[in-house]
Amino acid sequence: MSKFPYRQDREELKALLLQFENLKAGLPNSFIEEDGFDRIIEHFEGKEQFVQALQVCEFAIAQYPYSASLLFLKSNALIVLRKYQEALRVLEQAELLDSSDTTLYILKTDVYLALDQQEKAAEVLEAAIEDFDGDEKLDLLFELADVYDDYENFEKVFDCFIEILKLDPNSEEALYKICFWTDFTGRNEESIKIHQFIIEEYPFNELAWFNLGAAYQGLKLHEKAIDAYKFAVAINEKFDYAYRNMGDANIRLRKYKDAIENLEKVLELARPEAVIYEAIGHCYDKLGNYSQARFNFKKASHLNSEDSQLY
Repeated sequence: MSKFPYRQDREELKALLLQFENLKAGLPNSFIEEDGFDRIIEHFEGKEQFVQALQVCEFAIAQYPYSASLLFLKSNALIVLRKYQEALRVLEQAELLDSSDTTLYILKTDVYLALDQQEKAAEVLEAAIEDFDGDEKLDLLFELADVYDDYENFEKVFDCFIEILKLDPNSEEALYKICFWTDFTGRNEESIKIHQFIIEEYPFNELAWFNLGAAYQGLKLHEKAIDAYKFAVAINEKFDYAYRNMGDANIRLRKYKDAIENLEKVLELARPEAVIYEAIGHCYDKLGNYSQARFNFKKASHLNSEDSQLY
């Protein structure tokens, strides 16, 4: 193995680009392997030179007319260049060669979104999802969630993440996102069910415990929420958001000493925020410890003034 792989890569790319110039000039013995064309196209795309990338695609497809992957690359360049109808025609050609590649459906979706045809984009993905499983199905479900988000069908976004978590209960991306969409749509009961299902199979999934707590909190079941958050921090003692939410739940239950303990833990684990000091000050005020309340309110005021100076 070379001690200087980056230098070797540059030399290989330089040789490929020279071969391509020879090919354009019609010089004899100017032949490039398909993966060589891929490398050249990637080079021009990386430099955002999509006209040149499209030109390489044309030469590549002339040599490899039955390559669906090259047609996908061509359609991508056309999409970036806003030649949407031409991109769709290229994708129709690619589909005849290979309809089993999710890239086909993702690129079609990109075209319809660019044409402001969100419902058509969703239809493409909804139909395709039925023909895939495993990671490919997950990729299409994430794409579909983005499409629904794009045209503000937020209930359907939530549905997508439910389906993703049924297929992959440990998907961190889906677990992070469903927490937001649960709060946004108010579908706390469904969130509780899916996270209970996950926890039964994977009891050490800290995000599932956190999301369960957040869903209980959304229903104002604060004691159940605190129990769930306690499991989350038992698994990950540095889970600052779980301590934050626990503090909020304890404030609502008027358990101010517990809330102070939770919120001080947040200050240990995360960057100090005015809102945390304000909440601690509120708790001390409710407990009648006015000197500590003033101290924390001053801390909050100081942080607020620092933040205002940044803008």
